[in-house]
Amino acid sequence: MERTLVRFCRRIGYAFCVDNYPYRTLSALRQVIWFVLGSIVFSAHGADFTRLAGDLPREITARQGPYLVTGDIYVPAGKHTTIGSGTIFLFKNFTGLHVQGTLDVKGNADWPVIFTSECDQTYNPGSPLRANPYDWNGIYIHPDAMGTAMEHFEVLYSVYGINSQTKFIKLIAGAFHYNGRANLSIEEKEIAIGNDPFSYTLSVKDAKIDGVPVKILDDPLAEKRTIFRYSGLCLFLGGGILGVIENGQFIQNGKQVNELDIFNNLNNDRKNALAKRNNSAWLMGFGYCLCIAGAYGFYWTFSF
Repeated sequence: MERTLVRFCRRIGYAFCVDNYPYRTLSALRQVIWFVLGSIVFSAHGADFTRLAGDLPREITARQGPYLVTGDIYVPAGKHTTIGSGTIFLFKNFTGLHVQGTLDVKGNADWPVIFTSECDQTYNPGSPLRANPYDWNGIYIHPDAMGTAMEHFEVLYSVYGINSQTKFIKLIAGAFHYNGRANLSIEEKEIAIGNDPFSYTLSVKDAKIDGVPVKILDDPLAEKRTIFRYSGLCLFLGGGILGVIENGQFIQNGKQVNELDIFNNLNNDRKNALAKRNNSAWLMGFGYCLCIAGAYGFYWTFSF
């Protein structure tokens, strides 16, 4: 919008200050009208986006995106934010992302996470303006944001790309294009970035030299994920085994009940057989329920 207003003012100045002939005035006014109409259309289109400003939630997915960043956004100190694959952030002028806690960007090769200008017509076809370097500030990782990890992402049309004040970060398959001042800086040192996807991981040796715990470089959710994953696997196997065993018992007890029915046996043998069959049915159902819950839990651990 700021750039539109600048062009608007230039057109006005051209119309009234430069050789004020009628045909030039009409031509300039015609272009002014197109700029104004384009701004209105762009504003209306932007209303379809989910607007973001301030502190980010614990999890952001592509489901409610693209996201139009109207003010600086933050990962607060002591907090953890996960950004899912395919999420698109469109930044307005003079806005950026500040990481003070821990940021976990989980893009993939097919659906990377995009950080770009609101004027990027690739991701915002309704923009009347073309994106340019310096359109938005970039991603600033504060000194205490150790452990931030970004995987399969793109940073475009910003001022400084990613500016990290700590080297204890992890970048995997990141792409940097059309940024103004720099693509990536770590502790005030600019890193050379080529056209291929870029990765950066601090070695365990470097961490030990600086006296930083090696676990700070690990996935902060790795321990939790491992516990749930193995618990789900145990439930799946244990429930499945229980279900299969009790299914066999249920069939056997059912045959015994049928044999006793044939002989019209109403004594305690038939009652005991019925009780065993019913007990096997309950245990079989319980085992299969555990198996299903374990399978779901195991699958769920791959979602975070």
